[in-house]
Amino acid sequence: MEGPVAIVGYMGCGKSTVGRMLARSLGWDFVDLDREISRSAGRTIPEIFERCGEEAFRALEHNALLTALDGKRERVVACGGGIVERPENRERLARVPAVFLREDVGVLFGRTRDATRPLRGAGRKDFERRYERRLPLYEEVADLEVAVRGRPPQAVAREIERWISGE
Repeated sequence: MEGPVAIVGYMGCGKSTVGRMLARSLGWDFVDLDREISRSAGRTIPEIFERCGEEAFRALEHNALLTALDGKRERVVACGGGIVERPENRERLARVPAVFLREDVGVLFGRTRDATRPLRGAGRKDFERRYERRLPLYEEVADLEVAVRGRPPQAVAREIERWISGE
């Protein structure tokens, strides 16, 4: 299978960690969209949300996605948790191999208890509502769904690598 390969899923599921390991194992480049957005904007993600709003962030995210997926083929792209919110992003993700990392919402909530997550929500109910809204969108774009189930990131990356290599 040819790349680039996109990794999608809700915040805290391990997209960046698994993506980095997968890219290293394949000898491919790794792109973390949130890191690219921060670098190009010269601000952290929370600062972008605070100063410019979510819509401005989503526009930056869309442009970063297009740049990442239209670049080098041998590339793993870790997408932000909300990438699937925009229909044009889902349309673009449908044209590349995409992997959805599924994890229990309670586990995800526990992993994301810090200020670097601007859309974590005021509480668990907001967090769960956002997850439920996005879940069918992740499933829509995914060519492969991987149940993380608290497994080590190396095991998840190996499962994706076997899928990419056709094993």
